[in-house]
Amino acid sequence: MGRIAQAQSDLVGEPYGGVRSPVELNPAGPELGDAFGMQLSDSLRLQRPVVAYVERSDGLITPSGSAQWLGDEESWPPAVRKLLGKATGRVMDVGAGGGRHSAYLASRSCQVTVLDNSPLALEICRQRGIQDCVLGDIGKTADLFRDVEPFQRVLLLGNNVGLLGSAESGTEILRQLHEVTAEDALILAEGRRPVAVTEENHAYVTANRGRGRLPGELLMRIRYQTTATPWFPYLFCDPSELARIAQPAGWEISGVEDFRYPGSPPAAPLLSYTAVLRKSDVSADAQSSA
Repeated sequence: MGRIAQAQSDLVGEPYGGVRSPVELNPAGPELGDAFGMQLSDSLRLQRPVVAYVERSDGLITPSGSAQWLGDEESWPPAVRKLLGKATGRVMDVGAGGGRHSAYLASRSCQVTVLDNSPLALEICRQRGIQDCVLGDIGKTADLFRDVEPFQRVLLLGNNVGLLGSAESGTEILRQLHEVTAEDALILAEGRRPVAVTEENHAYVTANRGRGRLPGELLMRIRYQTTATPWFPYLFCDPSELARIAQPAGWEISGVEDFRYPGSPPAAPLLSYTAVLRKSDVSADAQSSA
């Protein structure tokens, strides 16, 4: 047996001479669990950034560092800080993650409720002093909050426009947010445009268009060590696409501002943006007060 084959037999086992691997292969893949929350918890415990991986349904895998979910105010893009200046009153932080935006607003007298489907992320939010933490899915906001006082602001930051998932589900989610928010409510949103410049992304976008989907509709999951989240839909969309998703749900988009994240090359395309969504059926007085 050659050196390469022998090395493979030591790592894999049965196909090469019957030598068994010290760790059995798991044909079922990673264990399902709270991979995102585990990443954040480990980063805080170790006091350093740790890397998880985003796996797309076509097999593409990209690294995702923890710092972007835990960074303090100084690390946020100016456009995001500017948008947070519009937050007031009762605020729902959807997909709050480690609670960085919620903790910032709570320190400025906002009444913040965080919503996330990661139990470990919600525990981090509690440790940061945020008491109203709700475990749930963005697609269930009407059921979760129908009987509580309406919210004045909803945060979809950290590119959480992506949680809308698709054109169809996005309209339904925004319809539910319309139901549980005040007349003068604003959605403070951060989105990202789809990219099709690489061969893999171009093929994915082409397949989406062939199925009548938006170019930036994804199916993905987060993997950390040997754990992965369930697969979930995610959406990259430009502001005009977001406006078309929002209009049937009673929202209109304004105040779009393009930006780059700190550390991006100066010549990098402007993919990220912030936007404000307000109810399209609000009175002129309510609009001016917002």
